[in-house]
Amino acid sequence: MLIATNSKAKDNSENLLILLMSANKNQQGEEEMFGEEDIIGECKTFYFAGKETTANLLAWALVLLSFHQEWQDKAREEEVNMRLNEILRLYPPVVLMTRKVCNNVKLVSLDIPAI
Repeated sequence: MLIATNSKAKDNSENLLILLMSANKNQQGEEEMFGEEDIIGECKTFYFAGKETTANLLAWALVLLSFHQEWQDKAREEEVNMRLNEILRLYPPVVLMTRKVCNNVKLVSLDIPAI
């Protein structure tokens, strides 16, 4: 159903399904297209490869963190800092702040006059 729906929107799109459906040239320079079963197989490969590698990464990260308590403490601290920075990025305490130059300033070759 998705393949049939997306076959009309092939131009100017960058999602995986449409890229797989678009024609490509073989070694002889002739245009070829994947069949529906080939597209389904490629999508399954991307899904399972991504799932397996992510699962392996998380499993090994947990194993290593269980062996090294100091890594756990550092990871918790870094995560808290990352979350706070993301919250501040999304919801800054000051939306707009203007600055005023009170004295003439020279930065290397740039002169900034006072207002």
